Amino acid sequence: MERLLFEATPKSPLIHMDADKGLIELKGRSTPEDIDKVYLPVFSWIDNYLSNPKPKTTVNFHFEYFNSSTTKVLMRLINKLLVIHKSEATELEINWLYFDEDMLEYGEDFQELTGMEFNFIESDYTDIDFDVENY
Repeated sequence: MERLLFEATPKSPLIHMDADKGLIELKGRSTPEDIDKVYLPVFSWIDNYLSNPKPKTTVNFHFEYFNSSTTKVLMRLINKLLVIHKSEATELEINWLYFDEDMLEYGEDFQELTGMEFNFIESDYTDIDFDVENY
């Protein structure tokens, strides 16, 4: 399965999805004007990955900011991951990195709405590596 890697822009996050590593990462800001253009490839990749996930899947969300359209997309994405969460053959780790109370509260809301356990990690937003050459 192909790795998915999209460079961050001022309005869209860095997206890194690597099936061989069982890794899904979204980092940065998400306020795209055309939300489908940014996230349809993500959902397509996830659908393919769910047919043969790794024994452990790690998801890292590290947002500086996202808009209400992205909130809906993230809820949909997290709900898709319920397939892994409910499977006894696979493990799902969701890391919600945050640097302010607003982002922490969003993560807590997603955790409550889905019933999945999140790891909340306080992080300095400057820690994010946006250089796609490092992925």
